[in-house]
Amino acid sequence: MKIATRTALSYAILTAGILFVFAYVLYYVSEKNREDEFNDRLGYKIIWRSEFIFDAKIDSAKIKELHLRNKKILNEADISVYNHNKELLFTDIPPSSQNQKNLDRFIKSGQNKITWVRRERQYMAMRYEFDGISYYIIGSAVDITGRAHVAEFKEDIIVIYFISIIIIFIVGFMFSYYTLKPLKDIIVQIRDISEHNLHKRLVIPKAKDEIYELTETFNSTFNRLEKSFNNHRQFVTTISHEFRTPLSTLISELELAKDLNTTVDDYKISVDNALQDANHASELSSALLDFARASYDKSQISFTELRLDEVLADAKVNLLQKNSDYKVGIHYMDHAADQDESNYDFHGNPYLLQIAFLNLMENACKYSEEKQCNVEIEIQNKEIEIRFIDRGIGISEEDQLKIFDLFYRGNNKNYNSGNGIGLSIVKRIIEIHQGVLEVESELLKGSIFKVKMPSHTKTNLSS
Repeated sequence: MKIATRTALSYAILTAGILFVFAYVLYYVSEKNREDEFNDRLGYKIIWRSEFIFDAKIDSAKIKELHLRNKKILNEADISVYNHNKELLFTDIPPSSQNQKNLDRFIKSGQNKITWVRRERQYMAMRYEFDGISYYIIGSAVDITGRAHVAEFKEDIIVIYFISIIIIFIVGFMFSYYTLKPLKDIIVQIRDISEHNLHKRLVIPKAKDEIYELTETFNSTFNRLEKSFNNHRQFVTTISHEFRTPLSTLISELELAKDLNTTVDDYKISVDNALQDANHASELSSALLDFARASYDKSQISFTELRLDEVLADAKVNLLQKNSDYKVGIHYMDHAADQDESNYDFHGNPYLLQIAFLNLMENACKYSEEKQCNVEIEIQNKEIEIRFIDRGIGISEEDQLKIFDLFYRGNNKNYNSGNGIGLSIVKRIIEIHQGVLEVESELLKGSIFKVKMPSHTKTNLSS
C-alpha cells in the first residue's frame, strides 16, 4: 500500500472515530432533551387530569370514556390514583406490576416527583394534595411524535456519517497525494541518475522546507558519489597507464634477451635491466597499496595509544635498512620528552604514520646531494610539530601547489625516479589523524615539510 493511500486511510479511520463520538454524543443529548421535554409535558398532563378527576366530581366511567375519546386525537397520559395507604382509587388502564415497587421508592425518596422508563413508555410519580389529603398519582405515556423525530434524526446521522467518511477519505487521499507529490518527483529524478550521468542533479524547490533539505541532501550525496566515482575512474586509468610502462619495458627486455643475447654478459645485462623494471613495478604496487590503505574510511582504521617519537624512530630504522646511504637525524627541540614522556603520546595508527614519516624522510634524502634528512620534533601551542628538513634541490612555487596531487611529478622528476604517489599518501594519512601538512621550499636551498598533530588528543573517528 502506497503512502498516500495509507495516510488517507489512517486519516479517515481517525476522523471516523472522532465523528462517531461526536454523533453519539449528539444523539444522546437529543434523546435526553426529548425525554426531559416529554417528562415536563407529562407532568402538566398528570396535574390536569388530577384536577379534572378530583375537582369535576364526574363519574369514573364517564372520565374513562372522555379519556379514551381524547386519546384518539391527543397523546393523553394514562394515570393511576393511589391514596396515602397506597390503595388504588382510580386508573385509566390496568396498572403496571412495577407501580407498587416504584411507588414505595417514591415515598421513601421524599421528593415531589420521580420519573422512570419501561420499554417505550415513560412514567412519572407525584404527590397531589386535595382537601388536605395526600394522594399519589402515577402517570404514563408514550412519546410517539418525539421518538419518531429522534429515530428520523438517528437515520440522518448515520447517512451523514458514512457520507462524511467517504468524503474525508477522498479529500485525505487528494491531500496526501498533493503533499507527497514532491517526493514522487524526487524518486522519478533519482531513477534517471546512474553511473553514466552522475552529473545530473535534482531540481531544487523554491520553498525552503523539508523537501528542500531532502533535495539538498541528495544533491550533496550525488556530488560526493560523482567525485568518488571520477577519482576511482581516474585512479584505475592512471594505474593502468603507470603499470603499462614498466611491464612493457620488462617484456621488451626479456624478448630482446631471448632473440639477441648470445653471451653470458649480455644475459646478465638483460636480467639486470629486467630486475630494475620489476623493482620499479613492485615499488609502484606497494605505493598504490599504501595509498589505498590510507584512503580507507576512518571507521575501518584501528587507532591505538602510541608515542610519535617512537614511530619516527621506527620509520628511520626501516628507511636505513632499505637504503644504507641515507642519513637521518632526529632532534628534540624543547626537551619535552625529558620533562614528561607523555608529551608525545598520541592516538593513531602506527603503521600508517610510519609510512607517512618514512616517505617524508625518503624524499628529503632522495632529492638532496648529501642524502640527508634532519627531523625536528617539539611541542608548540598544544600541538606536536615535526619538521623534515633537507638541503636539496627545492620545489618551485608552481609545483608546491600540486605536489600533493596523486601521480603529480614536478620539475624534479629528472633529478630522481619516482611515481608521484608518496606525498599524496602522506597528506591523506595526516588528514586521517586530524593533522596538518605544510611545505616551505626554495629552489636550490632545500625544503621543510611540517607535520602538526594535536597533542594529547584522541582522534575522533566519527568526525
